[in-house]
Amino acid sequence: MSTPVRRPLRVAALPFALPPAGVAAELSRAASDGVSLAVFPELSLVGILRIDRLRRAELDALSEPLFGTSIDAVAQAVEMSGVAAGVGWIERGDDGALYNSYVVCMPGGVRHRHRKVYVTENPHLRTGERFDVHDTPWGATMTILIGADNYLPENARVAALKGATLLVAPHRSHSSSAQDLFIQREWCVRTLPARAGDNGMFAVLSDVAQVPKTTSSSGAAVIAGPSGAVLAAGDTRHASIAIADIDPGTAQSSIARRWLNARRPELYSALISSEAQDGEAARAGTPTWTAATREAHARGSVAVSFAVVGRKRSML
Repeated sequence: MSTPVRRPLRVAALPFALPPAGVAAELSRAASDGVSLAVFPELSLVGILRIDRLRRAELDALSEPLFGTSIDAVAQAVEMSGVAAGVGWIERGDDGALYNSYVVCMPGGVRHRHRKVYVTENPHLRTGERFDVHDTPWGATMTILIGADNYLPENARVAALKGATLLVAPHRSHSSSAQDLFIQREWCVRTLPARAGDNGMFAVLSDVAQVPKTTSSSGAAVIAGPSGAVLAAGDTRHASIAIADIDPGTAQSSIARRWLNARRPELYSALISSEAQDGEAARAGTPTWTAATREAHARGSVAVSFAVVGRKRSML
């Protein structure tokens, strides 16, 4: 009996913020290109709206549960096209808490969700508390890290130690200046392949960028292999799609995986020591990480007057 030939997994990074109808149209095109997994950016279903300026009631109006109307529509498009899709949205939990969440909807109805752990965009969003890994029918074990979750090497390492061989990395670049926005996006484009190479995994970056005055600039799309090499990259001037064929099995035989097996965990206690972390922050002159605080924005003028009163003491 002949052994069946395993087909490579074709992955696409689509740096577009789109509503469910737009996602469905892109999945239809992706299916014609033989794509099995389409990765959209962080908060892709929200569009280019600046959520850092939104009040709690405004976020509530945008939020939906995991099995809400928008995610249901994406899941239906996945079933129609046969292409799995990762999309980001503001999730409303069962207890009413709001999260920056991302879900990969699989053919067959399975939904793999991650809640962002390092939330920086709005103080009304609650942080997630875990890094999960998910088995897939492609032979890859998938993990999802949203935005700033990808900035710390430890997060990808934890997922790799749990067996992840495919990192889905949706991102949303935002800044008050176009120059800072460019620097932030370029940093992401350069560091994601390093995460892949450090941990012997494939990584898919899908970024949508927002510039001041609520306009959307081009995004970034990068797919990296377990050696750290860039397998495909979109043309950021035109926000084009990056597509690559990957063989998840090669991650297990990568150099990084061999070194992961040679780790000496007893040497790394400082990584989980709060005393060591506080000392490092003090030496650097920076505070330890805290959730984002609301940014103040001028909404008008306020008249303020001052009076200086002198007091003359009598001498006895």
